Amino acid sequence: MSFLLAFKNAFPGGYFEGSTLDPMAPSSYGVYGYNSVLYTIYSACIRPYVTPQTTVLEIGPGRGAWSKAILHRNCRKLYAVDVADATHTRFWEYVGKDLRVEYIAAEDLSLPGVPDESIDFLFSFGVFCHLKPEMCEEYLSSMHRKMRSGGRGFLMIADFDKYEACRANAERTSLLRFFAGQSRKVWLPAKFGYLLAWRWFRQKIDLEPVSKSREQNLWIGDFGWYHWGVDRACVAMQRVGFEIIDSDVEVCHRDPVIHFRKR
Repeated sequence: MSFLLAFKNAFPGGYFEGSTLDPMAPSSYGVYGYNSVLYTIYSACIRPYVTPQTTVLEIGPGRGAWSKAILHRNCRKLYAVDVADATHTRFWEYVGKDLRVEYIAAEDLSLPGVPDESIDFLFSFGVFCHLKPEMCEEYLSSMHRKMRSGGRGFLMIADFDKYEACRANAERTSLLRFFAGQSRKVWLPAKFGYLLAWRWFRQKIDLEPVSKSREQNLWIGDFGWYHWGVDRACVAMQRVGFEIIDSDVEVCHRDPVIHFRKR
């Protein structure tokens, strides 16, 4: 009891680890207090919802980075739908052969090969940002048809307003805050080097700017990004019968991730 009573006078003003609403808040964890955005997305959007009873649909798996994470949660089955063939994406090389996975090379937006009302969980990241808004909205009807009632999903989209806000607030949303701040745990030469690089080589370090008035954004080869926007996306999802749980789960400074559920 005396041990517990000692806490009555400990930490004058109350123990304060740091701001829990600030994603870049300093804490006693110091340089160990920051997660990869990808790991944060996995922890918040995949890990709590995928179980051995879950049938999953992933749209646009590419080489299978998220697919591997989903399988790590021991899902019952994973439908991986991509326009590219698995030999091109080298999906099986990275993920490994797994009888739970059905890889489907699709030629349209109808999600062929995925049974109707079979999906408990849908995930897509880094795909819809490359599709024109009208294509995204056509996809929604197919997604709704494939999901079970009560099934939920997470969809990353392009929103140029959020993207540009991220760039405009680099001192708050990037490592610039860590190096430009007053932290004594940053080695002075490292701090000076980063700030010097940011000042003179920002175009190489920073995100490329985007604009809704420009036809081509973030263009690499034949592909770029297209602004859909959270508001338009959420209205379109509700129109086909999805319930918006969170218009942006805020796991990424740059891009929205919409959490939704089929009614």
